[in-house]
This record gives sequence, C-alpha cells and structure tokens, in this order.
Amino acid sequence: MSALDELRRKADEKKAAELQEKLISEQLEATYQSKLLPKMQLFYDTLNETINHLSFLEEPIIAKNYSSRYPQFGDLLQTNYKINTDGRSGLASYDRLMEINLSFVCEGKGDFTYPVISKYLIEHEVSFLQANRLNFDWKFLMPKDGKACANFTVKRNVPVRFRIEVLYELSQLKLTIQNHQNLETYSKDFSPEQLDDHFLDALLNYFLRKDSRLLVKFGELSAEHKTAIKSAIHKNLYNFQQEQAQLLEKIKFEDNPKPQQVTSGKIEFVKNLFSKFHK
Repeated sequence: MSALDELRRKADEKKAAELQEKLISEQLEATYQSKLLPKMQLFYDTLNETINHLSFLEEPIIAKNYSSRYPQFGDLLQTNYKINTDGRSGLASYDRLMEINLSFVCEGKGDFTYPVISKYLIEHEVSFLQANRLNFDWKFLMPKDGKACANFTVKRNVPVRFRIEVLYELSQLKLTIQNHQNLETYSKDFSPEQLDDHFLDALLNYFLRKDSRLLVKFGELSAEHKTAIKSAIHKNLYNFQQEQAQLLEKIKFEDNPKPQQVTSGKIEFVKNLFSKFHK
C-alpha cells in the first residue's frame, strides 16, 4: 500500500495547491474589482474630460525653458492630446481597464544643430535621442584632433506620455511619466489607497504645468525645491567664503602685525639722542 499512499499524498498536495491558487486568483480579482478598477475609471474619466476641455478651449500650455540639457528647445507648446486604453489608439472595455495612456507633444518651430565629439559620446547621444523618441538626424564630420566628430540636428518636437497601468498580480497601479520636462522619466508603483483625490489633483496640476508637487510622490525634488536648495547652497557658500576671508586676514595680521606709528616728536627725540654721541 506504500505506493498507493504516495499517490494519495501527491494528489492531496496538488488539490491543496490548486485550491490555494484558486483562492489567490479570487482574491486578486476581488481586489481589482473593488479597488483597482474604480481608480482606473476615475483616472480615465478625469484625464479624458481634461483633454476634451483643453482641446475645445484651445488654451495654450507653455513648457517654459523645457530642457536644461538642451536649452536650444526653448519654450515649447503642449498640443495634440490623445488618450487610449488598449496600448494602441483605441479604447478597451470600460469595465476591464488595465491601462490608460495619455499622450501629447511639446513642440516649437524648426530645429537646432549641435556638434558631438568622440565616438563614445556620439553613440551615447544616438541612444539617448532614440530612447526618448525624438525626431533627429546626424552625420559625421571631419575628425577633430584625431577624434570622431558629428553634427546632430533635432526637431523641436518632444513626445510626452502619462501611463497608468494595473499590476494585477501585485494589486497595485504603476504611474510612468516620460518627457514631460527635461526629457526625464519617472516611474513608481502605488497602492490604490495612495492614489487619492490629493494625488489626482497633484497629477493634474503637474500635467497642466501649474506646479511640480507630484514629483515628491516619486521621491524626487520639485523644481521649486531644487531652486530653493540651490539658493540656500549659494547663500551658505557666500557666507562661508566671507568667514574664511576674514579669518585669513586675522591670521595674516597676527603673523605680521603693523608697526606702530611714531610721532614726529619721538623722531626728534631720537635724533637729538644720537647727535650727542657724535659730538
């Protein structure tokens, strides 16, 4: 009977595993229906209404000084808003939303050209521009000081995407933002409880370029915080330099004190004193 007992044991283990898997699957679906789907529907409805209003009102949203890495971009205009829920250009079932993709472009007139020197930097530049889906062209020039040299021409047209997706197995939502500012990408997983009304308000304000509080949710510093920190650093550095300069002056004075001034009366006294010795 030992062989039969072994088969029974394996069958019981398989049944237990299947039951556990079924319970987990039911729990994941219950969490999706009760927590994840309502959040996805709220985000879709809010974002869709927002871009419909923007398209109708035709109010310009300016990305001022879009990039510090490429200041040639200058100020760009947000335009051409689109939203889909199937990863392409259509809408999946509203009752089974798994992703939301909001896309648009930040564009300006014309393009700009700049040189890049060395094979490594050229390859890195090509990879970076391709990864950010920029429209660009480049060509090799005559080598400079024995190093490879190339000219890059980039159109002032930056594709931007806000993506919210369901991480079904984790019962979480993932928010990814690409190229909204300075060709940077932010991505983080959130529990449905974290994506409350305050979060949605911060997301809309960031999207509309009213403030960058949203970045704090990603563990990043907002533009305002970065500016404040830089200002404080510069101020502290200036104060430190002033203190160091004063300390150096004090040290120099102590090492080489100025001779005391001698009055004219004292000078005459010394002259008279020495004159007695010469008589």
